[in-house]
Amino acid sequence: MSHPPIKHLNIICYKWGDRYTADEVNILAASVRRNLSIPHRFFCITDDPTGLAPGIEVAPMPDQGRIGNGPKIYTFSKGFLGLGPDDYVVSLDIDIVIVGSLDFLADRPELDFIIARHRASRTRSRGHGAVYRLRVGALSHIWEEFIADAQGWSARLPGKNDNPFSEQRWLEHHFKNREMDHFPDNKILIFRVDCSARSLTRFLGRRAGQLGLTTAFFGKARLPGKGEAIVSFSGFTKPKDVAHSHHGHLKRAPFVAEHWRL
Repeated sequence: MSHPPIKHLNIICYKWGDRYTADEVNILAASVRRNLSIPHRFFCITDDPTGLAPGIEVAPMPDQGRIGNGPKIYTFSKGFLGLGPDDYVVSLDIDIVIVGSLDFLADRPELDFIIARHRASRTRSRGHGAVYRLRVGALSHIWEEFIADAQGWSARLPGKNDNPFSEQRWLEHHFKNREMDHFPDNKILIFRVDCSARSLTRFLGRRAGQLGLTTAFFGKARLPGKGEAIVSFSGFTKPKDVAHSHHGHLKRAPFVAEHWRL
């Protein structure tokens, strides 16, 4: 039996340290406004609200769990942002490009938790934490168990590229004996996997690409045109890196310049 879509969403992102700027958050918020017709609020959970645009609601970073990507698990806390069990939160990574309607995020309200499928090669997780939706407080044990031993879990579940804690591996740990519900695969893409972005010279490695030993200046990355809404830029490359030129072994993406804007 189908259920009517959720009538109101709370969109959130996390910004701490210096990996992302206020301008990038402002672009994300503007992109959400253009592409989400459902009434919503937009929150940034951050340790530095300087430069965030009016209309973005600011919430402080949690005092607990500040190790690696641990702060992102805060979304699972009971009473998150003062919201209640009838509220839904959608977490978006800052390094995404929104290219189509986000209204699909309100579908299947009967699900307490739904996440993008992780289809990148060699992944250890079924869920891709760039996009997920949660009914507030429905899985509060995921936050509570983490902060009870954040250092210990960090030692057991580190991320890649010197990240001391992977929130995706933590979610996989909690869902290891159960199914994980996913958004439709065509809606959420991974740039390097789904957008014809990789050059033929990628086998030479990232360092070679940084030195200019690449064929990425030939051709352009492109959208497949199958109803996609979000392109995730997980990894070292960010949207601004390919908006107007190639980046390492990844090709220039004109669709980024078109959609990734205020």
